[in-house]
Amino acid sequence: MKELKDKIEEFLEKNPNGVVFFVWPTASWKTQLSLDTINAGIDAEIINSDSRQIYKYMDIWTDKVSKEIREEIPHHLMDIINPNELFTAWDWKKLALEKVEEIQKKWKIPFIVGWTGLYTDTIYKNYSLPDAKPDFKFREKLYKQEEENSGILWEKLNEIDPKEASKLHPHSVRYIVRALEIYEKTGKPKSEVCYEQEVPFPILMVIKRAEKEVANPKINKRVKEMFENGLVEEVENLLKMWYTEKDQWMQGIGYKEVVPYIKGEYDRGKAIELVKKNTHYYAKKQRTFFRRYIQDMRANPKKNVYYIFID
Repeated sequence: MKELKDKIEEFLEKNPNGVVFFVWPTASWKTQLSLDTINAGIDAEIINSDSRQIYKYMDIWTDKVSKEIREEIPHHLMDIINPNELFTAWDWKKLALEKVEEIQKKWKIPFIVGWTGLYTDTIYKNYSLPDAKPDFKFREKLYKQEEENSGILWEKLNEIDPKEASKLHPHSVRYIVRALEIYEKTGKPKSEVCYEQEVPFPILMVIKRAEKEVANPKINKRVKEMFENGLVEEVENLLKMWYTEKDQWMQGIGYKEVVPYIKGEYDRGKAIELVKKNTHYYAKKQRTFFRRYIQDMRANPKKNVYYIFID
C-alpha cells in the first residue's frame, strides 16, 4: 500500500489537477484498494463509474459500499436515479466532469472507481459526443432482425461503417445496435462522430488485475453473501414498487436468476448456482476484453495518461 500511495503522490506532485482511475473487471478488489489508499492518507473523494450503482434501491445486487463508509468517505454518482429512468454514458460523463471540478475546488483528489468501460472511456478516451438519443423502438426492431438472422446487423454496419465494424465481433450486438442507431439519427457513421480527443486533465490509471484463480472464489463468496444479506427480498421489494421483470435492469445477472426462483420455477440452491455460473462467465468476458484493452494502452500510450499495473 505504501508503494502505491507513494506513486500516486508522485503523480499528483507533478500533476496537481490530476485524476486517479481505479479500474479492472469484477472481483478485483479495486473498490477496497481505493478505500485503503484514502485511509493511508490520500485526501480523496470517490466518483462511481459502475453503471449499476447509479440506481437507487439496488444495494445488495450492485455490491455498494455501506452507508457508514460513504458518510466517512464521500461517494458521488451513486443512488442518483430510479431504475426506470434513462441514463446514458454521456450523462455520466457530464456529471462526472462536474464532480471532478467540485472535488478539486475543495483541494481534494478525485478517484474514479469502477469498471463500466463505456463510462470510463468517455473521459479516458475523451470521446466526442454524438447528438443521438436512444430510440428504443428502433433498437427493438434491430434486435428482432438479429434474432431472425444472426449476424445480419454486423453486415449492415460493415456496409455503412466498415471502420467501426472492424472493431466489433458479430456477437457484440448491443454495440452494433448503438452504432446503427447513431447512423440512423445523425446520417453519419459512428467512426466519424465518435472519435478520441486529448484527455481533459492528467490521468493516472491504477489497473488491478484479478485472474480466474483469484476472482472465482471471491465471486462465489460474494454471491453467497448477497443471498444471505437479502438479495431475494431486494428483488421482491422492487417488484412490489412499480417495476416489472421486463425492465432492462431486471435482466442483469443477480436479478434475472432470482425472479424465476420467486415465481417458484426452481429452488433457492439453483438460483444461487446460476448467479455464480453467470457471474463467472461475465467476469471471464471482462478479463478477455481487458487484456486487449491493456495491450492497446501499452501499444498506443496517450498523452498525459500514466499507468500503474498491480498484480
